[in-house]
Amino acid sequence: MKFGERVNLHTHTFRCKHAVGTPRDYCAEAVRQGLCILGFSDHQPFPDGRFDESRMPFGDLEVYAREIEAARREFPGLKILTGLEADYVRALGKSFYQEEFFDRRNFDYLILGPHFNDPPESGAGRGTEENVRLRVEATIRAMETGLFAYVAHPDMFACSGLRWTPGVRALCRELICAAVALKVPLEINAYGLRKPWIEVAGERRPQYPWRPFWELAAELGAVMVVGADAHRPGDVWSNAEQAVEWGAGLGFAPANAAVAAAIVNA
Repeated sequence: MKFGERVNLHTHTFRCKHAVGTPRDYCAEAVRQGLCILGFSDHQPFPDGRFDESRMPFGDLEVYAREIEAARREFPGLKILTGLEADYVRALGKSFYQEEFFDRRNFDYLILGPHFNDPPESGAGRGTEENVRLRVEATIRAMETGLFAYVAHPDMFACSGLRWTPGVRALCRELICAAVALKVPLEINAYGLRKPWIEVAGERRPQYPWRPFWELAAELGAVMVVGADAHRPGDVWSNAEQAVEWGAGLGFAPANAAVAAAIVNA
């Protein structure tokens, strides 16, 4: 990915309660770092306040959108998109996401960020094959809705020190094959490269991206995007080049520009 082709669709703001900076701060830094497209994807809130420790109140969606629109006017040379990183809750149904975020608020896109099992009470212990199964099933159901531009950190379940067993491989294959069939790109997440590494079976590795997952994804023909997953303005492209190179070593070329073009032209 060349300097003039830098596209990042995974950006948070202070509103998610675990990031800092306003949309203006990120846009100013994006211009400085040579991005041509910046998409905001703060964590999607719920009307009932679930998971509210890591997302804005539902009533803040309008001011979030206004802040992005103000930044769009201030930085006309930067293409700015308004989106959310969403956790798909099956009980709410596809219509909730379509009506609240696309029809009512005219957001440009959603990315799928699987953080929780669905429903949460179905959870199994982190690092277990059962937890992977639940996460994979939920991710596939969400992809099948057609709502999401791509899946963020699809291998995030590896952060607990998971081992690559035949059962885990089979589940990852199921997820990747579904993404390929549904034409949903998967994200190599640069934030995972910024986080502390972990040691598993005597080997140090990032929490994610998880190499065996991505080796399988390359084998199965998945489409890859790179997401900076910025939680500070300075990280708007931080480690993204490293993620690009990491993926290139497995034969991937990032599809960020194509994904962004599909959003703009939808």
